[in-house]
Amino acid sequence: MLTLRQVNKVYHGEKVLDQISFDVKRGNFLYLLGGSGAGKSTLLRMLATEELPSDGSLTVFGYDLKKVPPTTLKAMRQAIGYIPQKVRLIPDLTVFDNIALSLTLAGRRTLSLDAKSKIAELLGQLGLMSKSETLAGNLSGGESQRVAVARALVRSPELIIADEPTGAQDFNEVWAIMDLLVKASQRGAAVIVATHDREIIKRVQNSCLVLKEGRLQTQGYRERGAY
Repeated sequence: MLTLRQVNKVYHGEKVLDQISFDVKRGNFLYLLGGSGAGKSTLLRMLATEELPSDGSLTVFGYDLKKVPPTTLKAMRQAIGYIPQKVRLIPDLTVFDNIALSLTLAGRRTLSLDAKSKIAELLGQLGLMSKSETLAGNLSGGESQRVAVARALVRSPELIIADEPTGAQDFNEVWAIMDLLVKASQRGAAVIVATHDREIIKRVQNSCLVLKEGRLQTQGYRERGAY
């Protein structure tokens, strides 16, 4: 599903990612670890097709990201659920409509009953049902983050990229999000989660990638445990 070979990323003459190589297959669940400035968010933006490598090869769904035509890239992005660190909701739309836009630009007016049911199900699982008709601009940081999770998952994507998706959450909300991500992986989606939360890694054990100063330091595997 994802193949990186000798990937570099340079900003203003400074190398942010250096010779990154790894593979991700369907159903894989990976943690991306590393300190501030290690390059995690840059790498995730590339995996989500929002940025191109400066050098090296990045293949997503079998397509070289540097060579894929715009129409194909648009279709690829429909199969990717991206949860960025900086949540990008439309503040004057409701929670429901922010999620609905992930399915159709026409919003809820053209949604099928199944799609509406899926949105309601996610809102319930994430403790947001009472916020369905609340304008996104009136949400707390944690609520906005959970809406971003719902928006990313509502299409049942094949690839899920999550950049610190639990950083603004209380205990119960953390595990609601992790439950959804684990279940997506069990259904066959590839899931990559950047996190600083060692309790998550301890309780939901999976493969780990560790970045340090833009270089991949270690790749380890942990057997998945219960949580």
